[in-house]
Amino acid sequence: MKKILITGALGQNGQILSKIYIKKKFKVFGFVKRVNKNKIRDVKYYINNLKNKIIIHNHLKKISPDVVIHLASTNNSYIDRRKKDNYKINYSENFLITKNLIDTLVKLKIKTLFIFAGSSVMYENSKKKIITENDKFNSNEYYGKYKIDSFKYIIANTSNILKTITLILFNHDSKYRNKKFLVPKLINAFKQKNIKYIQKIYYENISGDFSHAEDICNGIFKLSLTNSNIEKIILSNGKRFYINKLIIYLEKRFKFKINKKLKSFSNKNFKFIGSNNYAKKKINYKNKKNLIDVCKDILKN
Repeated sequence: MKKILITGALGQNGQILSKIYIKKKFKVFGFVKRVNKNKIRDVKYYINNLKNKIIIHNHLKKISPDVVIHLASTNNSYIDRRKKDNYKINYSENFLITKNLIDTLVKLKIKTLFIFAGSSVMYENSKKKIITENDKFNSNEYYGKYKIDSFKYIIANTSNILKTITLILFNHDSKYRNKKFLVPKLINAFKQKNIKYIQKIYYENISGDFSHAEDICNGIFKLSLTNSNIEKIILSNGKRFYINKLIIYLEKRFKFKINKKLKSFSNKNFKFIGSNNYAKKKINYKNKKNLIDVCKDILKN
């Protein structure tokens, strides 16, 4: 039975992946800062914040995982990430825990597949409309720089020792999404009838590449089984989605409307999208759901 280790196992993707692997009869282990009510039956959790190499060494030696999926990081909202005083949160600590994990795996010479969760923020300053795996990283944000430097560190320090894949993950949501992010905040605004906030989001005219987290996690599962040599791979929807479409759906669902005639739309949040053609080719990647389905899941839950 293959052993899967997931860092950040109680986050959105960690919970979804744990359920997928358990269903497929894998043995699942999770590194978490603390165990909470979201813990999943049949997952063996270890309290490990990844800042102490001795604790990492002891846990990895005990588990000896076949696959490590490194999701753990501190990720603030888009607005908070841009604050200059977030260096420690968004770069220093995140890079340290990735380095500690890689260094320990290399030292123990554990033959494992290491999957690192990168981010579209690694291309934050790109002027392209569609991002592919061949495009150069370009980010001034601390969170994006942490992801870029972690990718470089992995490539430089794991050759001939670990097989590694870096994921380039675009926006994805589910009922497990942290409440500080846009989609759950928007749903809560409708519940509270916070018309001022809803109108603010509507006139920002936000668009981008948004996926259902279940599709992303099914892609990660397929990657963990592949024998292909993949350095990095984009998992995205591949299509532009307008948040205003979500607002119109929620208006119907909650049976009240906002004033859409206040002022003209802004285009400042017209973000690039990711090409998932490579993922379709390598792992038969598919998008089966969208943000409307996320809303339905959250409201049903």
